[in-house]
Amino acid sequence: MVTEKPSSKKFFEMKIAEGLSEKQYGYGVRHIQMICMCLNMIALFIARGSMAVAVLAMTDINRKNDASVTIYEWDKKTQGLILSSFFWGYMLMQIPAGLLSKRFGGKPVLLVSLLANGLLCGLLPTLAQVGGWQIVCVCRVVMGLTQACLFPASHTLLGRWLPGHERTSYTGIVYGGSQIGTIIAMPVSGLLAETALGWKVIFYTISGLMFLTASIWYLFSASSPKEHKLMSEEEREYIESGLNTSQGKIPRTPWRYILCTKSLWAIMIAHIGCSVGFVMFFVDMPTYLERGLQISLKSSASLSALPYVGMWIGNIASASVCEKVYNRGLLSIAACRKLFNSISFFGMAIGLIALSFMGPENKAMAIVTLISALTLSGFYAAGFMMSHLDLSPNYAGVMLSITNFVANTGSVLTPIMTSVILRNDPTDLSRWRIVFLIIAALSVVTNIVFLIFGSAERQPWDDPDFVDRRKADPEEIKPALKPSNEKEDLKN
Repeated sequence: MVTEKPSSKKFFEMKIAEGLSEKQYGYGVRHIQMICMCLNMIALFIARGSMAVAVLAMTDINRKNDASVTIYEWDKKTQGLILSSFFWGYMLMQIPAGLLSKRFGGKPVLLVSLLANGLLCGLLPTLAQVGGWQIVCVCRVVMGLTQACLFPASHTLLGRWLPGHERTSYTGIVYGGSQIGTIIAMPVSGLLAETALGWKVIFYTISGLMFLTASIWYLFSASSPKEHKLMSEEEREYIESGLNTSQGKIPRTPWRYILCTKSLWAIMIAHIGCSVGFVMFFVDMPTYLERGLQISLKSSASLSALPYVGMWIGNIASASVCEKVYNRGLLSIAACRKLFNSISFFGMAIGLIALSFMGPENKAMAIVTLISALTLSGFYAAGFMMSHLDLSPNYAGVMLSITNFVANTGSVLTPIMTSVILRNDPTDLSRWRIVFLIIAALSVVTNIVFLIFGSAERQPWDDPDFVDRRKADPEEIKPALKPSNEKEDLKN
């Protein structure tokens, strides 16, 4: 009988010596945590994405004589402001959200987000009647403020819950929830808008979903393995033995060293390219399908979801394939990131160029092109999106909040830019061509920057004691700054 509790590393080595394979730890509490995180992603993206369809239903002149439905006379520019307003709050709160997640853990931060979005969605129909489009913008700004924590908190949780050899595939599954949420939001919003009560049902339904998801998150999740009430000692030891993060302490954030890291800026540029393309489709695809390709609102809402099915498949497939390629030693982790990022960005660019020369007479081909472009775009999940965790598991959430903050300046400007280019006439396909070609060029340029300057080498400042040791003896850490074998470092 063991009288002394072994260390995490010794425990894991002891289990291997006993002949227990990793598969015996394949299903456990960390998978419950990943399911809960994926559900959060789905629910919050439903709340985020439903507005693209709801705003069309709120301005649908075909139901203007329907006494049971309130219809507003908002032009394309006003709709663009409503759609972009979410990203105003989302951008402003990015860095604070990353710091809050680091300080208090992902669970309470995401719980507040779910509850706040549930309350706002429930009140929005009433508030819209009182304050018009201005109060709708305010609600969306607050929703953006509270949803800003979603990716930084999720990145922080992934760094604390997943051993290195499981991280890429399960990260793809969790972030795949963003596509699932969009897949659900658009067709379901279209169906709900057709009911007797009209667009109001969209917000009431989402409000109920937020509160349900918040209940599940509160009961079945935790900020770290040691805090989860269902966690076994064996699984906790298994998880912690494979982590590259600090345990039991909150390290000081080495801001100066983070911001001076060249590869972080390469990730940031790639994030801008990805964000602008995603937001353009996210907020304007229903409008493009209905007004540009002349497809009915109900059909355009349903068809808008199909490209996100492809994106979800690309997300899951790329994460799984990337992990297998790297674990088998076929490519370095840096080569994997750049390969899959190139497939994503160049694939999106080619799709947008093709789409810019199609019209209502090519509806079927345009839909196929949209699906293909977003399927390839989903490969970003194994590209720059994982690079934060490669560079620094300890500060991945903080780094993501920085790049997401900068990238979402593009998210704020994209709907406004689109409405300006379209000149309040979304039926003009020559104007859509300008939008598509600008974003295609941006995708190409930002990926080239990532290819040249991107890296997957773990940074010396990721060490929780780096700042203290640097102050105590600058000479002490000089050897740590020398380049090391990338693959060996990342596997250890």
